[in-house]
Amino acid sequence: MHEKDETRPIEEKTESTVTSFNDVTDHYQKIMGVPTQRADLNSMPKVLRWFAYFFYTVLILGALLFLISWLIQ
Repeated sequence: MHEKDETRPIEEKTESTVTSFNDVTDHYQKIMGVPTQRADLNSMPKVLRWFAYFFYTVLILGALLFLISWLIQ
């Protein structure tokens, strides 16, 4: 079995940090280059923020319309 490496330095954890909960996510973060921090919309340019708000709104409205049409049938 694979034992945990106790000599590994403890990483500082913040709210926006995605923690590694198994070897696969650790591999993706360190080898594959998957980001370890979540995107902060407030730090993005205004155009990207508006696109994200539009995308989330369309996604939520689509889900609501799907549920309503499913309940009507």
